Amino acid sequence: MKQYFCDELNNVLSCFHDRIMSCCTGQIGPIYYENYRGEKIDWDAFRAVKTNAFKLLNEDDIEKSPCRSCYFLRERKSTDIILPKFKTINISHWTHCNCGCIYCARMFHSKGKIETKVRKSDYYDIVPLIKELYKHDLLDRDNLFVSIQGGDISVLKEFKPMVKEFLKNGLKEFYILSNNIIYQPIVKELLDKDLTTYTTSLDCAEPEVYYKLKRVDKFKDSVENLRKYAKSKFSKRIIVKYIVIEHINDNLEEITKFVNLMSDIGISNIEFMIDNKYVMFTNLDETPLPAHYGSLYLHMKKLCEEKGIKLLTWDKTEYIINKYALKLIN
Repeated sequence: MKQYFCDELNNVLSCFHDRIMSCCTGQIGPIYYENYRGEKIDWDAFRAVKTNAFKLLNEDDIEKSPCRSCYFLRERKSTDIILPKFKTINISHWTHCNCGCIYCARMFHSKGKIETKVRKSDYYDIVPLIKELYKHDLLDRDNLFVSIQGGDISVLKEFKPMVKEFLKNGLKEFYILSNNIIYQPIVKELLDKDLTTYTTSLDCAEPEVYYKLKRVDKFKDSVENLRKYAKSKFSKRIIVKYIVIEHINDNLEEITKFVNLMSDIGISNIEFMIDNKYVMFTNLDETPLPAHYGSLYLHMKKLCEEKGIKLLTWDKTEYIINKYALKLIN
């Protein structure tokens, strides 16, 4: 009987505002806790979720599995071992943010509210949960990868205590995604120690365009903070995204200004992205991608090559560019 395996299920734990689950691929995936609000966890039952999920990964039972049809599934090898500890933890357990990006996937949960006060999540505190995960030996102390995302980390009161808790227990590195509106000295410290990849979405090079995208007048703040972080000796670990939004920043002029600004600041990595509605929620075989998106990508690629900047793409974005965007201009 053919057996299947999933490295995401084996290695990843994801903490969202409404649940704790195995991964964040867009699949349902096994759920450790639904509607978690900080209550005491039955750790035997918690461990059993992964064990039982793997039991379903075979020819006879795969249709019963929440992982069925996931693109991460592969045929199991004789060397594959189900690990007792997670090597990656994704943290995105709050919905507060100090801007209101029009493309934000969290808009439904935050109801579009722009929050200016530093506060805890409305759902549960993450630091006690992290301590319990370490206590029950569920997090890898030597090679843990921590991903923190969900708006501006500066709005989360637990951000600094969370970072310190992970540093105290040992980890491999942080991936921090933030809108970069408020400067965080601890982020600069992590950059200087070569412990983090810091990613932000600026998406433009003009205050007026920024306001249309983010709905707050914080362009100058974000740019100034990038300049401060870029002074780190490991500034190559900063990534600045350009998310293309139709009728706002989907033009050659804005892309040219953006690449020039990144070069001036000293940013080494730019990520080209497409609006999430096309990446996750549109059947592009039925609803075509805007015809000029391929030209925008090639223009940014050419400018980055000229400036010595590395152009990155998420795997799903790259797939869409190659299958749909470039096809439209050939």
